[in-house]
Amino acid sequence: MVSTDGREQGKPAREYLRVSLDRSGRARSLDEQHADNERVAGEQGWTLEDCTYRDESVSASRYSRKARDGFDALIEDLEHDRFSAQVLMIWESSRGSRRVGEWVNLLELCEQRSVSIFVTTHGRCYDPANGRDRRSLLEDAVDSEYESSKISARSRRAAAASAVLGRPHGRVPYGYRRVFDPQTRAFLAQEPEPVEAAVVAELYRRLTQGHSLRSIARDFGARGIRTRSGLAWTGQSLRPLALKPVYAALRSHTPGRRGGHPRIDLGNLDEGQWPPLVSRADWYAVQRLLRAPERKSTRPGRAKHLLSWIAHCGVCGGILNVAYRDTGTLYICRTNGCVRITQADLDTLAEQVMLGYLARPDVIDTLRAGDHDSNTALTQTRDQLAVLRARHHQLADAVAAGTVSVATLIRAEPTLLAEIAKLEPREKDLSTPSALRGLIEPGADVARRWETAPISTRREIARLLLTPDLIGELRLQPSPRRGPHRTPAQERTQWWRG
Repeated sequence: MVSTDGREQGKPAREYLRVSLDRSGRARSLDEQHADNERVAGEQGWTLEDCTYRDESVSASRYSRKARDGFDALIEDLEHDRFSAQVLMIWESSRGSRRVGEWVNLLELCEQRSVSIFVTTHGRCYDPANGRDRRSLLEDAVDSEYESSKISARSRRAAAASAVLGRPHGRVPYGYRRVFDPQTRAFLAQEPEPVEAAVVAELYRRLTQGHSLRSIARDFGARGIRTRSGLAWTGQSLRPLALKPVYAALRSHTPGRRGGHPRIDLGNLDEGQWPPLVSRADWYAVQRLLRAPERKSTRPGRAKHLLSWIAHCGVCGGILNVAYRDTGTLYICRTNGCVRITQADLDTLAEQVMLGYLARPDVIDTLRAGDHDSNTALTQTRDQLAVLRARHHQLADAVAAGTVSVATLIRAEPTLLAEIAKLEPREKDLSTPSALRGLIEPGADVARRWETAPISTRREIARLLLTPDLIGELRLQPSPRRGPHRTPAQERTQWWRG
């Protein structure tokens, strides 16, 4: 039906509403857009149907990764001829899309379904089949995408400058709080939050001592330590916490990153303008531990045996691992099955030898000598070594990934290795191995502390001590006797020192 002024009465119309920023939390902008569209529809004599295409607080920029469910539903209805209206009302062109390709697809579908596009802020109805109207709408799309690109470029420049200056960014990290001017609300400082900072420091300390993420999470749960949102910590939630550069007062910036937990470029970190919660050496040590290529995020089972993958076969030099038999748990040569021994027998011997070694006053004094993180020389040496090792690991990973040539590795590696070799003896003289820190404190009963240490810590200590440089590599020889009365472990064990 056509009115006396030429307008079609009762013409069905539907609207797409989107607000990219809604600070009030009440989607007030969507209501305002709908009110404008409803007023205009009444003036035109159209019947505005209930809105089913709504997107709240979702950007239409090509840089956004959030799904626009309302827009996707609109496109799907047009594609399957379910739109059931003759007019699509949009408050302004940029509300539809800031991506030219997406906008062209919308115009094509509207043209196929004979749907006009009314832009409320223009006060005009466009026909996608009309060349001039189509050009006007496409010009709007190009302008919107260009404006989006300028905003993105400004944001990237600001983020890069902020990183170089070491300013905090993003959400307030666990372990810190931010201080603002009470009048202007301008940012003043990022400082430790005492309770949370203590949790972070304990996490790093225990990781360097050989505790697993899972065991730390269980202990935190038993002690009632929770996340900021009140959830229990898990190994999965503690891992990203342990990887954050912020705790060593370092600032990372990864241009183009979109969410997730990317691999941080350890050689390209900026100094942060806030106090650290852990030393640089401990932070880099944890990075090497958690980011090691050979480390798996899931395993068939947790390590339960002291010497599995640590002790060696005295015949072929292979690794000993655990096997379960009717007679009990055994250590067996993994390579050829050259040797086997009851697990408890070899564990008992190894524990006696390691605890006897640690009980020697000269060994304890040597290991304790540098156990002071406040010692300037020790801290500097550890930090220098940590950076060099991180760069070496990163260089090797880049060659394996094909992003750096082998020729570059050949040129760069000798210098890195020479610097590492020069610093390692000094660090060894100054420091206590991290796995032993909780075991050889002054006045400590080493045997008692060993009994209360988790298996992960005991294995780290065994991995440290059972080397050619210290006690010697544990190599098991075959038993000369067969049958139930085999040769005791102490008569079959060699402490190989090269």
